[in-house]
Amino acid sequence: MDLASHPETLTCTECGSIIEDAGYLPATERDGTYHPLVDAAVCDTCGFNDLGMTGCAPELDDVVDPGPDDTLLHVRLTDSGIEVVSAKE
Repeated sequence: MDLASHPETLTCTECGSIIEDAGYLPATERDGTYHPLVDAAVCDTCGFNDLGMTGCAPELDDVVDPGPDDTLLHVRLTDSGIEVVSAKE
């Protein structure tokens, strides 16, 4: 799972904090590549406690009004950039 671009930072749309470890990033899939919607990123804490049911990951429509090619990526930030852990359509 490849990202078309790797933003320098991600900011949680719920709490406003910079995502430093893991979070959720909606993206549009085109030609086997994910194009991230960085303005709708959500940190792990807000995803599990505010958007998803407490203790459960959010769904795509909890984060953004989805289009037909949109998916919700669970991402981890590493020293080398953003790593896609999983995808949920």
